[in-house]
Amino acid sequence: MKNKITSHEAISYMMEFTVTHAAFPDNIYMREAMCLKKQLEYTMLPPKETDLLVGRKRELPIGFTPQNAYATVGYYCEESPLLQMAGDPDVSPQDRAVVTELITYWKGKTTTEKIKASYTQDILTHVCLGNYETDSGTAFALYRMSGAQMDPQKLLDNGLDSLIEYISGMSEKNPPFYEAAVFVLRTFQDLCSSYHELLQQYAGQASLPDTKKNFSDMARDMLHIAHKKPETFRQAAQLTYLYNLVSGTYNYGRMDEYLGNYYAHDLDTGLLSEETALSIIKNLWTLMIARNKVFDSRVILGGKDRKNIEAADRFAMAAMEASRQLKDVIPQLTLRCYEGMNPAVYDKALHVIGTGTTFPILYNDDLNISCVAEAFSVPLSEAETYVPFGCGEYVLYNKSFGTPSGIINYLNELNNMIYGEDTNYLKSCPDFSSFYTAFLSRLRKIISALAHQEKLEYEICAKDAPYLYYSILFDDCLTRGKPVFAGGIRYLGGTLEGYGNINTSDSLTAIKKLVYEEKKISPDQLALALKCNFEGYEEIQKQLLDAPKYGNDNAYADDIAVQFHTDTCNMIRDCKEQAGLASYLEVIINNQVNTTFGIHTGASPDGRPGYTYMANANNPTGGMDKSGITALLNSLVKLSPRRHAGSVQNMRFSPEMFGPLLSKTKGLLSAYFHNGGSQTMITVLNRGDLEQAMIHPEKYQNLIVRVGGFSARFVELSKDVQLELLSRTLY
Repeated sequence: MKNKITSHEAISYMMEFTVTHAAFPDNIYMREAMCLKKQLEYTMLPPKETDLLVGRKRELPIGFTPQNAYATVGYYCEESPLLQMAGDPDVSPQDRAVVTELITYWKGKTTTEKIKASYTQDILTHVCLGNYETDSGTAFALYRMSGAQMDPQKLLDNGLDSLIEYISGMSEKNPPFYEAAVFVLRTFQDLCSSYHELLQQYAGQASLPDTKKNFSDMARDMLHIAHKKPETFRQAAQLTYLYNLVSGTYNYGRMDEYLGNYYAHDLDTGLLSEETALSIIKNLWTLMIARNKVFDSRVILGGKDRKNIEAADRFAMAAMEASRQLKDVIPQLTLRCYEGMNPAVYDKALHVIGTGTTFPILYNDDLNISCVAEAFSVPLSEAETYVPFGCGEYVLYNKSFGTPSGIINYLNELNNMIYGEDTNYLKSCPDFSSFYTAFLSRLRKIISALAHQEKLEYEICAKDAPYLYYSILFDDCLTRGKPVFAGGIRYLGGTLEGYGNINTSDSLTAIKKLVYEEKKISPDQLALALKCNFEGYEEIQKQLLDAPKYGNDNAYADDIAVQFHTDTCNMIRDCKEQAGLASYLEVIINNQVNTTFGIHTGASPDGRPGYTYMANANNPTGGMDKSGITALLNSLVKLSPRRHAGSVQNMRFSPEMFGPLLSKTKGLLSAYFHNGGSQTMITVLNRGDLEQAMIHPEKYQNLIVRVGGFSARFVELSKDVQLELLSRTLY
């Protein structure tokens, strides 16, 4: 366990991992178990001197994980970093030869390559195999098993020894599965024991009394949790975080539920002071920050279904304070709000948001629970357990999986129908209704292919590995004797990320009004203006920009936005049966792909110039919401959340709205939630901050903004994303 390893050590490890993989061609259970054991020997890092918990990890170009930095799933081998490693002048010829051998072995054996090799002709026809960050296209597949939000209660209630004993007694249903599950838990125990020994060494070498005591305490905790269930807040935090880290998930579940009782007990008995407990939470946040997974890292607080509300709320208050003090983009602190909740918790949330942290993100339980029940077709009792993950997709806590393994660019497909092909559908369709029907028909074929791609991805992952650490904690897997993606989890669903939603609906609005109804622009004129990116057609662009726009409580524009939203959500949802999934739902979460897609998408009929950002999620195109905050909120609530699995509503307010005008802000948010707002993520900043940050980035290093489904330091974003953020209205 070392902070740094040489290229030779990394190459040697990857060869050991590869040899291990090759040794089990017919036993996916023990192959994964043995590969994970080898992987943990080289990827786990020692703590820093300031750490109160252990939990640091490196990623190497060959390994196994549900999702990784290389955008692949399962067993992976990334050639580019391997070749870069081989090109190091300090690497020996023998090691270069090993790298070549590794690349040769893994050809066709990585999980992602197996998924691609299984594609049907229909998928190949409608889904691009390229990289959405560099290639243009309408639909792309993503390769990941993201979205694991695991409940660690089995670990906390039993401890590792008892959990191992429990699994060992279940061997009659699927002996290889249970044997491998026990093996990886023993591997986890060995890891805890290794940390115990290392921390004892650190304690013996420490010169400062406080450092010596801290390392001794950490060593004691690691020895305890290696076998027994946690007894203290620090032990519970250590066990749950380390398990999440080893499992490969980037999201951390309902933390106030599973840590709240420990937190309250230790404070009430005097075992911990509030200051020390806060330090532990801040260190936990620091470990998450070190993983640098800005699109994930969800920590869920709140919810009307919690069993231990008083203790959970106490932890929630401390968690928000930790985020306020650290002011970082991780973790994505999320608060499920509801009528009758502790007002101090809600007030604390608004106070923390008002300091510019962008957290917590607020979710409306009073609406969302019934919407989740309808969207997922599950009872209210199960819908109560919904949790967002990643950029805002919903899953049912410990009961469902819904990785977003596809993305679609609606606007690109609309453009294709007008000037991307030989046929201009505006000329062949006599009215708007027939044009719109033709558009939906094209989308339906693409969406169906994406749904089948999603199911295939699950099937190949299930054939390739049992994903043991997930399968141990997710409900039903152990009792069914089946791994998570092979029939173990209760609801195996999928999600599709939709982009360009509002630009598309605004484009449809302009087409309906200006081409079909008022006939101010002919089909040929529009196609030519778009193809020329409005150069020489500035008057047509002005007409398009002046057409009604969503976000102003304008019935003409909003009705079309609602129709398109409803049709796409239903179209996606209807694919679950044909794909054989428990659910298949749209997520309108827009991380920064609205900008990435935008720079590959030509000019559009809403007046947007080509190769520039698109609007974010369900939010208006930047600057087009010109009728005030009330009109904006009225438009937002028209898009029903009853047919999708999560959407993003970004709002930007000035500090005054969270200072002297706070009561007005609370009233606005209350009305928004009451009228059908499902969630909001708020950025608080001064007018002119973003402009000045682009001119003087060195002065605005800590300016945090909400981009879409994630937060970032503004100065670290690309210029294209910065410009999209700059276009949004500040209230």
